[in-house]
Amino acid sequence: MESTDDAPATEREFGAVVPFLPTGSLDAIATEMGTDKRSAKHDYMRFYEALLSGYRDQKFTMLELGVGIPSRRAPSLRTWKEFFPNADIVGMDIREVSKEFEESRVHVEIGDASSPKALRRIFRRWKPSIVLDDASHFWSHQILGFKTLFPMLPPGGIYICEDVHTSFSGEPGQSKYADCDESFWQLVARLQTAIASGKSHPHISDRHEQRMVAWIDAILVSRKTVAILKRQKSRKRDLPKAKS
Repeated sequence: MESTDDAPATEREFGAVVPFLPTGSLDAIATEMGTDKRSAKHDYMRFYEALLSGYRDQKFTMLELGVGIPSRRAPSLRTWKEFFPNADIVGMDIREVSKEFEESRVHVEIGDASSPKALRRIFRRWKPSIVLDDASHFWSHQILGFKTLFPMLPPGGIYICEDVHTSFSGEPGQSKYADCDESFWQLVARLQTAIASGKSHPHISDRHEQRMVAWIDAILVSRKTVAILKRQKSRKRDLPKAKS
């Protein structure tokens, strides 16, 4: 009998196939609210629902950097409010008009996401467990936001950076997003190498980055978005040795 191993999938018989990232209620809410995170646009919400469902009924605070184009009336913040019925949703934006979108459990802080001082001020006020960066997408801003806020997250917290495709928009000086010598993805790749190797990678000489590696539980990548999960406790073997 002739082998059918090379036959198209439609001609073979399979057992059950369970989708790991099904389109669920979060995407339905995102579609209703009109955020570009929905499946018809960036298609982030299937990934986020799998990642964040454990928070669904919890009382916590989520901080999103960047409220979005004012004419859209903060659809992302309203999506999170609907999905997390017991959470406070905080948006940070540089535009004063964004304050108009505040409502019950939705708060807007005016501040510059490229300012460590502003980021720390807002974080200390709200103490979020989840941070999502959907602000300018500039390399330097994405790196600064992560390096400033990830260490401040509580154990088990989650840091998400969207639109990391800007890391591939060109060499420094060739794109408006390439405003420094290193892209956000280059930083993530270096940290991911350290995680995968099981110890602080020799290419990481920066002590601040070494401390972050000790606190990173996992780095999850989907299309154009990265989630960094914080450990419950740091791995002492990965912490930089004290200077003598």
